[in-house]
Amino acid sequence: MFSEAPELYDAIYGAFKDYDAEAERVDHLLQEVAPGARRVLDVGCGTGEHALRLRARYGYDVAGLDIEPAFVALARAKLPTAEFWQADMADFDLGVRFDAILCLFSSIGYLTDLSAVERAARCFKHHLAPGGIAVVEPWFSPHAWTAGRVYVHTAETAAGRVVRMSHSTVVDRLSRLEFHYLIGTFEGIEHRVEHHELGLFTAAELCGAFERAGFASIRHDPEGLTGRGLLVAHRGG
Repeated sequence: MFSEAPELYDAIYGAFKDYDAEAERVDHLLQEVAPGARRVLDVGCGTGEHALRLRARYGYDVAGLDIEPAFVALARAKLPTAEFWQADMADFDLGVRFDAILCLFSSIGYLTDLSAVERAARCFKHHLAPGGIAVVEPWFSPHAWTAGRVYVHTAETAAGRVVRMSHSTVVDRLSRLEFHYLIGTFEGIEHRVEHHELGLFTAAELCGAFERAGFASIRHDPEGLTGRGLLVAHRGG
């Protein structure tokens, strides 16, 4: 995951990811499909940027869950009155139910096979109150993934500057990303490397996993928040 450079995550993604617009779209969606929803769990919450906005601007009682302990610590520092748990999205039991569960920024992709997606969907359903919904932003489908792409992002931090270059490959139904960080400070330049693997699933395969998990209905929006699509799964009564 992001274990090699969690402290750089906000600087890098904050430079190009529009959390404000995404939080606004999430609020509009919740008002449309679950107008009474107040208690929300953000699964794969990262450093808590979506949770921060949904609480502060829209009044949701947002909690979060992430597998990366450094992200959970960063989220707790931003939102000391909110609950954050470190756990695997495919295997967790918090003893709490929510009106809505969010799984944004393609976090579901880190589950690299459909059996794991189905286990996560069962966990989501278990943690939803009757009538609750799960909102899931998928990773890319197999036909939409292009191997060999190179991306470069730059950012500034209090300590200096960072450049992150990524290269993508594909093996069967896995997309692989290699991130190289160059971190420049007064003390010199440091190089770090991360490896990420994300499963490539079609919308039909993801919807099927949520159907097998017992959700009453699933709707797929091919555009979603950022062009990657969006699944809206209703738990039922």
